[in-house]
Amino acid sequence: MWTRSLLKTNAKQVLRQNYWTALLVCIVVLLLSFNSSSFRLNLNFNYSTRAEYYNYQFNPYQVFGNFPFPGAIANFLTAFAGVFVIIFLLLHIFVTNPIAVGCNRYFMESRVGNAPFSTLFSTFGNPAYWNVVKVMFLKNLFIFLWSLLFFFPGIYKLYQYRMVNYLLAENPYLPYDRAFELSRMMTDGEKFNIFVLDLSFYGWIFLGMLLLYIGVIFVHPYMYATFAELYAAMRAKAFACGMSDEEELSGFLQY
Repeated sequence: MWTRSLLKTNAKQVLRQNYWTALLVCIVVLLLSFNSSSFRLNLNFNYSTRAEYYNYQFNPYQVFGNFPFPGAIANFLTAFAGVFVIIFLLLHIFVTNPIAVGCNRYFMESRVGNAPFSTLFSTFGNPAYWNVVKVMFLKNLFIFLWSLLFFFPGIYKLYQYRMVNYLLAENPYLPYDRAFELSRMMTDGEKFNIFVLDLSFYGWIFLGMLLLYIGVIFVHPYMYATFAELYAAMRAKAFACGMSDEEELSGFLQY
């Protein structure tokens, strides 16, 4: 039976050995995540006459309305936004998701040794790369579709599939249906406890935001290391209950 204090204590012990490398991993993940919180394009257009003043904000997440510009320019900007969204989605599918799996693997390997920084990119060049892309895409798609029903079904699925990233980090050849099944079984009866674990970091995040968000970056290694300990506990549960075995989940390299 795991507790929040136990997971965090173990995480702190791991970080004593490799905090600065872990911090570098987290910074790279943030820079390459291509999400709206870390990467956003905004252009402001100002146009004035004697009677009116116009101010327009352009970003890829908005649909263009009427512009005080020639139609050709408005059409070009609209097309540019569409291209940007497509590029964003492709980067998320083929770069961000594999890096997220590599990040999880790094923190799992750090539990048993001094994992190298290159572990972050271990998914790339791996024969199982396309399977990782497929499973992560389906995971995000299912969560998104469940979120369309109402807000809470999406949150439920988010926690139900919480372990998929780690399962792929350990076994990148795992089929999507098996990865989803294992994650559902691992998180059965644990979702609320995991939710409370997430909430326990909000105080640290708030303090980090007081330092112009820079402080939040230094909290990320602590969070990732704690979540790695959580997966280790869920993995032990899966083995104890006969959900999986070492043939399917063979562990992480030791350095």
